Amino acid sequence: MTETPKRRGRPPSGGREEILRATKELLREKGMAKVTTRDVAARAKVSEGSVFYHFEDRFGLLKAVFENTLEPMHLDRIDPETDDLRTTVTAMSEGIETFLNGSLDVMMAAQSDAGLRDSLHAYMHESDYGPHRGIANIALYVTAKQDAGVVRPDVDPKVVAAMIVNDALQRAAVPKLIGSRKGIQPRPAFIDTLMAMLAPPA
Repeated sequence: MTETPKRRGRPPSGGREEILRATKELLREKGMAKVTTRDVAARAKVSEGSVFYHFEDRFGLLKAVFENTLEPMHLDRIDPETDDLRTTVTAMSEGIETFLNGSLDVMMAAQSDAGLRDSLHAYMHESDYGPHRGIANIALYVTAKQDAGVVRPDVDPKVVAAMIVNDALQRAAVPKLIGSRKGIQPRPAFIDTLMAMLAPPA
């Protein structure tokens, strides 16, 4: 992306959300190396100065796009006492895949720039972002279902949680990395198998 000095005074006209949306689209289409702030401004239909007013520099824009992709993940809002196991696990799988479809575009784009990659890694470390958070929340849910007698007591909740997260990661990452969905099992088949594994002994 091109760099310009930080702007002063009143912000140029142009919306922050339009810029974020345009950047996501361009990262997916072109990759980080070929995306410029001029491209972003043109796609968002704003002035280039608006991009620098709202985000200051390239990393600021990338960081904001990444933060924006975190919004759909709310696994901690599930109430294990009032839900259906199959329905909730299916929703978890779908939600994690949707989340990763957006965030992986940003993280993969950052790999082409060592400075951005290192800055993004530092930001994620400082913010405690990563799969461990989803695994921890899902494990708490599985534990609650064990206490309720819905899930068998002899399975490790963290391993079950990792299976759900890793399956969703495969669904999101494989098409981006190899260009096809070969080897990815249908989600209903994955859920059916997981339910059979989690069912208490008769």
